[in-house]
Amino acid sequence: MEPIKIGSTVPVEKIHNIIEKFSFKKSLNINYEVYNDRFVYSFMLDNRNPDSDIVLYNSIANFVYDIIMDFYSNKIIDLRINKFLYNIEGLKKSKVIEEVNRILLDKKEFVYEKEVFKNDLLGYLIDNNTLIIDGYLAFRPKSFNNLIDKAIEKTVDKIYLIIEYNEYIDTLQFFVDTQYSQVELVNILIIKDNIQLLDSYNNKINNKEISGLLKEIFQEEVSEADIILSSLLALAPQMIVIHGEGYEDSELVLVLMEIFENRVRICSGCDLCALNSIEIKNTESWRYQLFFFDFFFINDIIVEKKVVEVIN
Repeated sequence: MEPIKIGSTVPVEKIHNIIEKFSFKKSLNINYEVYNDRFVYSFMLDNRNPDSDIVLYNSIANFVYDIIMDFYSNKIIDLRINKFLYNIEGLKKSKVIEEVNRILLDKKEFVYEKEVFKNDLLGYLIDNNTLIIDGYLAFRPKSFNNLIDKAIEKTVDKIYLIIEYNEYIDTLQFFVDTQYSQVELVNILIIKDNIQLLDSYNNKINNKEISGLLKEIFQEEVSEADIILSSLLALAPQMIVIHGEGYEDSELVLVLMEIFENRVRICSGCDLCALNSIEIKNTESWRYQLFFFDFFFINDIIVEKKVVEVIN
């Protein structure tokens, strides 16, 4: 068996950890030669065995794959971004490169595309026994570019979602900041999957009007979180206190903290949190009659400009 040769501009000291990954390194003879700025690595098994030949080819393909991911991917990502996203630069561009690299190194992301690229490397090695990485990426980049492009596409979609989300939060923050507070305090009681809005006297706040309006507009069932958020936007309370358990993983609570900021407080423990020594009153001493007009939409949440009449 002729030695398998890999050419690269990456010096030996930088790929030592990658070479150490070989499971049969004790029986593998590894040498390298230097030609100007290129290092050529030679790999050969001490004992010829047809079964171990394919194992060696697979290992060398993985070796090349790791070198490309560790030392060549940034340049290729930059080139692909410049080609297709020429209007992105500065911090946004560096964020895209960082996220694409994370995707490339994540074994759970784009598994099929990565296998296609590895198989292309393997096939080339079997046919040629020599692979110069710089030349390979210049003349046979299709599967690798496809992987990079899909990672960039996913990253850009994610970034634009983040931008849209931040704009959405900013808009709701502005709405709340410029809104007259209808009540001083709203208690949010969270017990597993159940969420209740209570006033300062622990009476349930009636938000059926908002629930009905959302269902009428969207012509479908709306989530409890949408109803709660819309209710709080309508009331614009001066303080929101969160009680109970399970709020640590609640997306609704995280959104409320972003929108209402220092108006939100997490209760450190009270009778309402314990739910053992207090009864939630079904009577509604505060009833809110909401007359809606001039409403507009932000994502799937309706924000209402309204007049609220409080009846004792």
